[in-house]
Amino acid sequence: MRHLQSPILNSRRRAARSDARQCVILGLALCTLCLILAACLPPDPVSDPPTPTARHGDAAATLTGDAAATLTGDAAATLTGDAAATLTGDAAATLAAAEFLATRVQQVLTENAAALTSAPTATPSATPTPSRTPTRTPIPTPTRTPTASPYPTLVLANFPTPPAAFTGEPHFFFERPIGEGGNMFIASSYRYGSTGSHRFETHHGVEFPNTAGVPLVAVAPGVIYYAGGDQAQAFGPQKDFYGNLVVLEVAQPWRDHKVYALYGHMDQVLVQAGQPVNAGDVLGTVGATGVALGAHLHLEARLDKPESYWDTRNPELWLRPRDKAGTVAVRVTNERGQYLPGMRVGFTCSDGAYRFLDTYWDFGVNPDDAYGENAAMTDVPEGFCQFETIYTGKKLTQTARVTAGEVAFVWLRP
Repeated sequence: MRHLQSPILNSRRRAARSDARQCVILGLALCTLCLILAACLPPDPVSDPPTPTARHGDAAATLTGDAAATLTGDAAATLTGDAAATLTGDAAATLAAAEFLATRVQQVLTENAAALTSAPTATPSATPTPSRTPTRTPIPTPTRTPTASPYPTLVLANFPTPPAAFTGEPHFFFERPIGEGGNMFIASSYRYGSTGSHRFETHHGVEFPNTAGVPLVAVAPGVIYYAGGDQAQAFGPQKDFYGNLVVLEVAQPWRDHKVYALYGHMDQVLVQAGQPVNAGDVLGTVGATGVALGAHLHLEARLDKPESYWDTRNPELWLRPRDKAGTVAVRVTNERGQYLPGMRVGFTCSDGAYRFLDTYWDFGVNPDDAYGENAAMTDVPEGFCQFETIYTGKKLTQTARVTAGEVAFVWLRP
């Protein structure tokens, strides 16, 4: 009985062992598939993703450790002996699948891990532009503002011919036009015949900067020739140039010429035409009417034609200088004795202060009928003064003595 049953039992045992082997193989195949799927699935977005290095290390460890040992140990050992001889049909197909998984799983997982570690995808960020070593930008040579040449482009022959002599008696007919509490001194930057360093048109008078409302007084006894605005009647190059103005006809003539004093840019006019006045009588107040930059008095001296803008003279030669001061009349000419316009004349006097004058810029302003100057200044301190100018690159100099209450004459020429 034992002999008869032995083949049957052996057959059953072999079948059981075969079933066990197949279960082992299928289990390994399922584990391998799980590993492949786990490696291919993206990481959980909620949890912190493992770093690429850790992912690559864990995968490699799994492949070279547990998985490799399982595939090359138990499976290889199991797939020997009777199993190789008895695997047919489905078992053979199952084994073929297991062998495929055993040979490909390491390659697939390694490729996946390498793809994750060799080129990790990061959130794109702006690639910083490398800091360039700053190069020196060439600084353009600034365009030079044209400076006044020794004389402007004018026909010198159009200017009057200076008299042969340069002397004469003073004619200080005017007292100060500013009332009590005001500034009595002339603005040095925009004198008669100058252009304010090329900013304005040639000046036909002088300026007394003052605050609005300062009283203006008559420079001499006389009669008011005109009082009011110039909107209807022009006294300058255009209407409404002086705004509110007063023209005073001085009582005393000079060399058979009628002398007039014009007050421009007034605020209030307090006199009427035909009204007689004495020196010091109030005529109105300082303002900024007409063409004016701020409150000031514009004072002119005119001969014979009170309404003519082209018949002015330098008021500084008509104003009486202050105490212990005199007036200088300057003439600058070339080798042929012609007036040189726009010449800057600098000088230093006994008080050590530097002063300057610009010779008359055009023939629209006039030299004094007695002196024939082309620049002048009042209130120069008495004593010696040193004058100089530059003509054709050469310095022209002269020393003159200023006497209080007198006119000193300075002629600069080659």
